Amino acid sequence: MISDIICQVYFDSKSSEKIFELLNFYLPQYQPLKLDYTSKIDGEFNSNQEMIDYFVNTNNISQTFYWNQYINNPEKVMFGVDMTNDNKTIFSLTFDGTIEQAEIYLIELKQKLDSDIGFISFINPIEYDNGIDFKNKY
Repeated sequence: MISDIICQVYFDSKSSEKIFELLNFYLPQYQPLKLDYTSKIDGEFNSNQEMIDYFVNTNNISQTFYWNQYINNPEKVMFGVDMTNDNKTIFSLTFDGTIEQAEIYLIELKQKLDSDIGFISFINPIEYDNGIDFKNKY
């Protein structure tokens, strides 16, 4: 068993629908984000949906979100979304498991995002400046 395996996959745009679809698939009993997780220029958010929609619908802004599920989650899967300042998204799954499980998660996430660009790393996510940099490196 390996701790903190990270599968990251490139998505060519930003989509609230895709974020919540995958969040609900991988963590059906996820812990909602606190409404002060981040803020906007003109105040605070009233819901998780409003928070995600704001960053999806605002161009040239970056924000990363991570969700956990504290029950029924033996692999300790954490779901992540990094919306980059070039309006792309890097989705991630961080979990405790095996290389074989990582390969399955990576292939599955790539299929769900219709992407052929992804990477598996350990302990720390891979570094990139924005979505295009991720795409070009990996």
